[in-house]
Amino acid sequence: MRPSDGTIQVKPRTRRVGKIGGDVPCCPPPTQASLSERDATEIAALLRALADPTRVQIVTLLAEHPGEVSVCDITGRFHLDQSTISHHLRLLREAGVIESVKHSVWSYYFLRPGVLQPILQLLRRVESCCDGR
Repeated sequence: MRPSDGTIQVKPRTRRVGKIGGDVPCCPPPTQASLSERDATEIAALLRALADPTRVQIVTLLAEHPGEVSVCDITGRFHLDQSTISHHLRLLREAGVIESVKHSVWSYYFLRPGVLQPILQLLRRVESCCDGR
């Protein structure tokens, strides 16, 4: 019921501690993440670059053939248009996974040494955590 002077009467609300929406968390606060935000961002960018079967195959091809591999040799291994392969190579290059050099009119690609180490270290860390369960 409204007071006669036109103001709204507000009933104070009591908080139910420990209930849904209460102030007490259900679990103790987690410890600080062992992976910094910067490292997590860098690893996520690498994983995004590898998140395509064709790009995984390109990286595998470059890893299995040390040295420089010509763009013609890469394109010849896939049943895709040259423009599609160039798109995948560009994404890998922009992510820092691969590099290229130009000899005359041909581009040659190679896997950057150690570029996948952060991913390997992350997987080892996660695997070692799961071994104890």
